[in-house]
Amino acid sequence: TLFLTMFATDERQLDKKYKLHLIFLILNTSTLVTLKFNLEEIKPSYPGISKLITAAEWFEREIHDMFGIVAKEIDLPPLVLHRDFPRGKYFPMRKDFKSNTEIEISEVAHQFTQPNAEGMHQIAVGPIHAGIIEPGHLRFCAIGEQILKFDAQLFYTHKGIEKMAEGKSIEEGLVLAEHVCGMCSFSHSTAYCQAIESLSKINIPDRALYIRTICLELERLTNHLSDLSSICSAGGFAIAGMNAAKLREKVMQLIFQLTGHRFFRELNAVGGLSKNISDDSFESLRKNLQPLKKDFTTLENMILDSDTLLDRLETTGEIDFTQATNIGLVGPAGRASGIDIDLRKDFTYAAYNKFIPKIQIETDGDALARTKIRIKEMYESLDLILEIISKLPSGEIIEKVPCLTPFQSGIGIVESAKGSLIHWLMLDEKSKIFRWHIRSASYMNWRGVVQATMGRNIVPDGPLVNKSFNLCYACVDR
Repeated sequence: TLFLTMFATDERQLDKKYKLHLIFLILNTSTLVTLKFNLEEIKPSYPGISKLITAAEWFEREIHDMFGIVAKEIDLPPLVLHRDFPRGKYFPMRKDFKSNTEIEISEVAHQFTQPNAEGMHQIAVGPIHAGIIEPGHLRFCAIGEQILKFDAQLFYTHKGIEKMAEGKSIEEGLVLAEHVCGMCSFSHSTAYCQAIESLSKINIPDRALYIRTICLELERLTNHLSDLSSICSAGGFAIAGMNAAKLREKVMQLIFQLTGHRFFRELNAVGGLSKNISDDSFESLRKNLQPLKKDFTTLENMILDSDTLLDRLETTGEIDFTQATNIGLVGPAGRASGIDIDLRKDFTYAAYNKFIPKIQIETDGDALARTKIRIKEMYESLDLILEIISKLPSGEIIEKVPCLTPFQSGIGIVESAKGSLIHWLMLDEKSKIFRWHIRSASYMNWRGVVQATMGRNIVPDGPLVNKSFNLCYACVDR
């Protein structure tokens, strides 16, 4: 059984209760199990879950921040709401909180816990970085160059999408879903559509499912090439980093030619796709993709034949199977530590029931293993795209969604390039969004970055560990 996500809903207007939801996947069955608990309206609380499920820690802290719901016997330091936010006074995800409320902010510094050791010093990185990445504050505690402790504070640009969506139409919600994250825009919009579609039990046309799968794998390619570029650059191998970035740009241009947008915006629709893509366009894509396999091999050889880069990657940022399982690592980061889970095979959706990819597994759990996973998956995605194009069916691309039953929950699950992501939705009696919960892959994996950075690593390894995960700030700061 795999823990997927945990969240709260404010349903006081229905039955004067808060609800706590835990969702699990029974592996190899595609069966979802939801545990739902009623919580009292006054001083809501529940027995802490993270004592039993370590991966639930962030969820319990966020639920406390946003709903004021207490996990008993659990330390609940601020997560989404920073320490300068008034504690215990405002709870932004409660229904009676108005999004235009003016909040008084106090000057309270973020306190990082640190070990007491002679000669220890702290190195602060961020929250503003020397690049285009979003803000995050990273703090190293080190003796000399040896990292004793590492901590990260995110949520500097929390967008409040889940609150913003309340009362929005299904179509307006889809626009928001496409903007949760740029790197995984199509994965998020697909999961959102699947959540609505699961409420209606409609049959999506095969052509739409095939095209969705092609686009998901194209998005995976762009992500892996971006990650490889970042890993090489952080490891001081600029020429390989530039080579990977150039290949990513080639794929991005092909995506634009195919869909009209580099991030697949306005392609997905609830019930299928908003527009058809001609067979000629897919034939052109096939012809342009086939030569890339040779370019991928050149890039692979550059990376894996560089003794200098390999020396930087091997044994750096190690996280073993037990640690990875406890934290709940997903995607390439989890599979690099031996976790044989990929929802494309374990929870089949789109056309993956007909085109199941070969799942790549490494066991060393270091930066090199995470690099190898991406290289292998890059080839697998390319082969998968070419196979699906060769078998692309004709026919309709969208099925009309009927009237939906209010206050029922739907769920969409996608294995994005960075790992599994979840969208859970409940609509009201007017088919407007009542509650929307988004759990991204990066949300699960940031604690893995913290764990992997500590241990035998030295300060110069920090950026390399970070880039070997290459997580997204935007979808965590949803």
